[in-house]
Amino acid sequence: MFYKKDVYDCFKLLKSEYLCIYYNEPLPIKMRLVDAMNILCGYSKAQLNRLSIPELTKFLVEELKSKTLIILFNHFEQLTERSVQTYKYLNSMENVHLICSFNVVKNFKPEVYLFFKTFKLVNIEDYKFENSKDEINITYAVYAILSIYCFFIYLKTSFSCNIASLLLGGAWFGFLIFRTLMYTGGRS
Repeated sequence: MFYKKDVYDCFKLLKSEYLCIYYNEPLPIKMRLVDAMNILCGYSKAQLNRLSIPELTKFLVEELKSKTLIILFNHFEQLTERSVQTYKYLNSMENVHLICSFNVVKNFKPEVYLFFKTFKLVNIEDYKFENSKDEINITYAVYAILSIYCFFIYLKTSFSCNIASLLLGGAWFGFLIFRTLMYTGGRS
């Protein structure tokens, strides 16, 4: 998986050694499968257009047998739920490999994002440079401040006769609040 890189460059490098198919866009999935079958087997597009997507996928896998196929495409973020199912099935085959690129991170649909997480990002430095911010985790500080605040609320509302038990109870109450917030808020 590449971030903001045209995988056509990879296609040019790989096509002499491997059986490769390049698509600028991964959709429509049926036409991509018909094109792949046309390239692999030489069947006419008119014959293949009559088949459904599952039939085309099964036919493609049967025709590959021991051949290794590399499918390259850009615009991974454009995938739909149905196309993700097909590409996920093809990617699960040992002799089919996907090399993809994406441009936009914020527009991933949930089902596409789950599929995206199965890939290894090659140019992760570029991705992190453009999309990550210098973040500071203030979770523990917020929990500590809330705990101290709850400690003071306990001191103010408690009418205990012994100041030592009052302080001990307040500290214990603050600790319980901190621990509860850690448990419910999670640890990062």
